[in-house]
Amino acid sequence: MNLALLALPELERARTVAVYAAIGDEVPLDAVIHHIGARGKRGLFPVVVGAELELGPDPATPARVPIDEVDLFLVPGQVFDRALRRLGRGGGHYDRLLARRRSDATLVGICYDDRVIDEVPEDPWDVRMHVVVTDRVLLRLATP
Repeated sequence: MNLALLALPELERARTVAVYAAIGDEVPLDAVIHHIGARGKRGLFPVVVGAELELGPDPATPARVPIDEVDLFLVPGQVFDRALRRLGRGGGHYDRLLARRRSDATLVGICYDDRVIDEVPEDPWDVRMHVVVTDRVLLRLATP
């Protein structure tokens, strides 16, 4: 998984990357976080503030970074589908965060291969990924 993710040209170009600290059965990003730091990139973690996610240098630091500084978001999901739709944990935190992103920021969904299914229901506020990376495949949004 991490090798496919580390080989993404979008990750190589990014200067600031929103990562996450895995909880439950989410894919851990320890090697990716190390890679980001070793390449001199800035990694930011989501922090729940009220009903919203904000971004900071680590989950415990009160300092917040404006979302428009993020070039690439690594987004956990319970499941994704082949159209790059995502089902999260149900709180809508990531959808609200990603709705505020810069229009040129890249969204990369992360999950295990058995979590890619044929179709995920979609609500109007859901945000689709540009790329989904699993431990076996890389799915990319088709361009017209």
